[in-house]
Amino acid sequence: FEFIWHAPVESLSGIIALILLTLLNIKGTKESGSFQIVVTIAKVVLLCWFVVGGLSFIDFDELKAKFSTDILKIGSTAALVFITFFGFSAIAASAGEVINPKKTIPRAIFIAMGVVTVLYTFVVLVIIAANLTEYTEAAMGEAATLFLGGVGGMVIVAGGLFSMISATNASIMAGSRVALSMSQLGHFPKVFSVISMKTKTPFVAITLVGAVILVFILFLGLEDLAHFADTVLLLALIMVNAALIVHRRKYPNIERPFRVPFVPILPALGILANLYLLSQALRHPFPVTLAVVVLGLGLGGFVLWRKYQIIDIPEPVDSFEPTEIHSSIMPTSRFRVLVTLHNPANVKTLINLASKIAKDRNGEIVALRVALVPEQLSPNLRDYEDQFYVQKERELLELADKYARENNVPITSQIDVGHDAGRAILVTARETEADLILMGWKGYTTTKEKILGEVADFVVSNAETDIMLIKLVGEDKLGNWLLPTAGGKHARAAEDYASSIINGSGSITLASVVSPSAAKTMVEEIEAMLGKAVARVKKSEDLDVKSKVIRNTSISSGLLEESENYDGIMLGATEQGFSKILFGSIPETIAKESPKTVVLVKKSEK
Repeated sequence: FEFIWHAPVESLSGIIALILLTLLNIKGTKESGSFQIVVTIAKVVLLCWFVVGGLSFIDFDELKAKFSTDILKIGSTAALVFITFFGFSAIAASAGEVINPKKTIPRAIFIAMGVVTVLYTFVVLVIIAANLTEYTEAAMGEAATLFLGGVGGMVIVAGGLFSMISATNASIMAGSRVALSMSQLGHFPKVFSVISMKTKTPFVAITLVGAVILVFILFLGLEDLAHFADTVLLLALIMVNAALIVHRRKYPNIERPFRVPFVPILPALGILANLYLLSQALRHPFPVTLAVVVLGLGLGGFVLWRKYQIIDIPEPVDSFEPTEIHSSIMPTSRFRVLVTLHNPANVKTLINLASKIAKDRNGEIVALRVALVPEQLSPNLRDYEDQFYVQKERELLELADKYARENNVPITSQIDVGHDAGRAILVTARETEADLILMGWKGYTTTKEKILGEVADFVVSNAETDIMLIKLVGEDKLGNWLLPTAGGKHARAAEDYASSIINGSGSITLASVVSPSAAKTMVEEIEAMLGKAVARVKKSEDLDVKSKVIRNTSISSGLLEESENYDGIMLGATEQGFSKILFGSIPETIAKESPKTVVLVKKSEK
């Protein structure tokens, strides 16, 4: 900041910036992350401006000559700028705020490394094209002035400011998350895992990291600070590569979400490359020595703290252990409908449907809400029961309880805090001895590898109970149902549940699709089959059940056209289908394409 404001105290501007960034990180992860994106984009735009301005000055013959004579000078600067790559470790350290970190983190690191490598390669080429005799910190400013004129210097100054701001912000974010994770694992004082109920950020850990950075700002100059940071990072990366080799040999068969290829060759090359860069930093003995001393003190302090600290680490809790939080009416029967709740707007309809099914069987409802936490955090509800978002989950279950009471159906409500919603649902179904799992569903999936969606796929594939997926559309008016049937076990289960849902306050039309050119005898057979289905479903005179033969060349098209006359369509899974299809191609096609409410039913295989 001294480029644009000469403060009476040299580090005053840096201290002010540090305080503001620390407060921003305490304010919220979303705010600090958005700020990081804006600053990084600004820095990349300025670098691109610099590169574009210098491309016309590149002489490839001269570049070749420079590389042959100045390669050692160029390589010596690598140790100074290597701190740029700290951002990749910051991505990994922030995994707690990332959705699906097993896939997202490696992908983000590789994309970032690719972009940075290409961009900085062009930066180096442009600087070399400026015919400079030295490749120091000032070289980029001199090159920018040559290529862009007077404004070039300001471009580099602005780029430098954005770089320092983004690096500091990333350091605060990453460092605080490392302290948070260590604290939660019992490797650091418990106070550093305290999360603010209002901002949901580890404000104690953030304050600690900000204080440590402040100490270095006060006692180290910019160049010494860069070499100090580089040394710490290089030593850490050497240990990481060595740990990778040891870990792979010691635990060869452990499941790894991301598996580094060519071990031990690749990490060994990484160690050698980092040692070379570290040798370049040895030209600056003071910051290198300080880095070694600080790392030694930190390691020694950690060992001593662990030796004399009595750490109360709770017993491991399964990531899907259910914890009951509310029970309005004690269970009275064996038949239980497990209702998984996600969207508050659908709670009333789902509970009303579940209530009709349970009431017809003298049963009860188990309402479940799974509160997902990052894999790095404990799934113990006790750690979160006073936090804001768990309180919101309680409000959703209280709503479910209200609607069940209105239907005079017993209900037990519970929250599962865990890492995996699908596994939480299945374990709860097993432990509550549920007979039916009723889940809301959006009707499609945006993930190519999935059919119904990650959670639905897992539950449908592994459940030992009946499954009912419901795609809700429009108002809570579900009185008239179209129910295609061929008499199979899944269709019969759908018939049974449909009769419970209408129970004197709606109608069911049992249907089958035949080709317009079908023989009369085939149509008569289908009508007879539908007649038997009507007799099966019509358990009392109050039930309005009828049948219809739909003529269409396509089963899916015929049902979709006919469903326009009904409030919803209920389909049982096909008896046989492709191995990768969970309900069958026709039910899933109708569920995804129909503008009406669609219910898919799959009978338990047991």
